Amino acid sequence: MYDKNPFTLMYGIPSLSVISRDEEINKIIKSFTYNENDFMYLITGIRGTGKTVLLRKVYEIISEKNDWITIDLNPQGKIITSLANRLFDKSASSKFFKGWKISINLPYLTLTKGNEQITDQELIAEKIIEQLSNNGKKILVTIDEVNRTDDFIEFANFYQSMLGKGYKIYLLMTGLKENVEAIINDRAATFLSRAPKIELEPLSLPNIALEYKDIFGIDTNLSIEMAKLTNGYAFAYQVLGYIFYEKNYKSINESVIKEYDSYLWKNGYTKFWNELTRKEKDFVVSMALTESNSKEEILKQKMISESNYSQYRKRLLEKGIIMINGYNNLSFVLPRFKEFILYAKEFE
Repeated sequence: MYDKNPFTLMYGIPSLSVISRDEEINKIIKSFTYNENDFMYLITGIRGTGKTVLLRKVYEIISEKNDWITIDLNPQGKIITSLANRLFDKSASSKFFKGWKISINLPYLTLTKGNEQITDQELIAEKIIEQLSNNGKKILVTIDEVNRTDDFIEFANFYQSMLGKGYKIYLLMTGLKENVEAIINDRAATFLSRAPKIELEPLSLPNIALEYKDIFGIDTNLSIEMAKLTNGYAFAYQVLGYIFYEKNYKSINESVIKEYDSYLWKNGYTKFWNELTRKEKDFVVSMALTESNSKEEILKQKMISESNYSQYRKRLLEKGIIMINGYNNLSFVLPRFKEFILYAKEFE
């Protein structure tokens, strides 16, 4: 038995109980360490699928390798300036800067050698990367939850130029599907469209059941029932486990469902709902009012016209809210999202 709750209710915060995504981790690690042609990966998915946890696990593994330097960057603010600072912090005590004098006036660096003085942060970052590369170092840069900002586009172009010069600098990013698409569609960053992408799928229900069974010492039937209630959604796995641990529940009852719904709705689903357009809401409400979620049943609700059906179906599939379930039928990706929609629509 754990001394404290092994589950967490915070997005992106590693808990003591995590369903490992070994396949994805190994794929990225192998690409970065053995394949000389793969320098980037984009991890996408909706909130709560474990993008941040996966990124941090790769970062942790790579950090343990002697020939690597790992840098984690905030997607907001001056990314190149931040990169220069962090590279300097990780390598300032090494022999790589022999002959150079570096002065710091945070957040900016100044590089001086003889009569040469460099204050341009992009050029300083390049000089440091050059020195590290010449001394056999590889660099991993991680950025969590990227957005299409001018600073990020500037960084993307800088990164592309570093690859063009043959430096061993690798980039691992996470982002919501719509944010990643906005970046890729920007003409100034189209090279990112060639980056391999990992779209996180739902967690394995058998693995979830086994983990619940081991942690709580419950019977197989209850562990399977709990796993099915999560629908493989990583955040839901944490929420349900957290509730069971805190209240020492022995079965799934009305109190469990009420508390489970409350956590999911307040800490995730309301934001999903608020980010939908009016017509997207009409579409998911129409789905929630049907049993089969077939096109015919959805159109019978008369909230979506047949001419608009394909457009909004495509949008919701891209956002990761719905998925195809059998021939021409749809289903919700998130557990108990149907119940949430039927509740939320009453307050529109």
